[in-house]
Amino acid sequence: MIVTTVGALLEQCVRVTWSCQWCRDGGKVDLQRIARHKGLSFSMLNHLPLCTNGDCKGMIRFQAHHGMRSHWLMTAEGDQKFQAHSDWLFQANIIERRRLAQKQRRAGLPKGEPKPTRPTESPDRRSP
Repeated sequence: MIVTTVGALLEQCVRVTWSCQWCRDGGKVDLQRIARHKGLSFSMLNHLPLCTNGDCKGMIRFQAHHGMRSHWLMTAEGDQKFQAHSDWLFQANIIERRRLAQKQRRAGLPKGEPKPTRPTESPDRRSP
């Protein structure tokens, strides 16, 4: 049986870590602090808060470590929610980068000038 409440995790001395899927930030979870603020019956299962690392929009997931074994504190529904957010974040990042590149291209080109073409390979860079 997978323990999911803060009280059960503390009782069994389970180490819990967190990690953001986008910025790859992570660390150890302070279960004592969570117990003080949320209570011992607070469930860590499917608890997927947003990352607070700067302007990161990633979602944090928690992992319980039992000796050499570990597992994510998620059910299939939590995994689907996590995957949907990851897909959305990936698409939003692509759109954001394309808009930024377009803005930079437009800012760098005076009106009426032809668009730059792709640079051709110089003779010294050609492969033998």
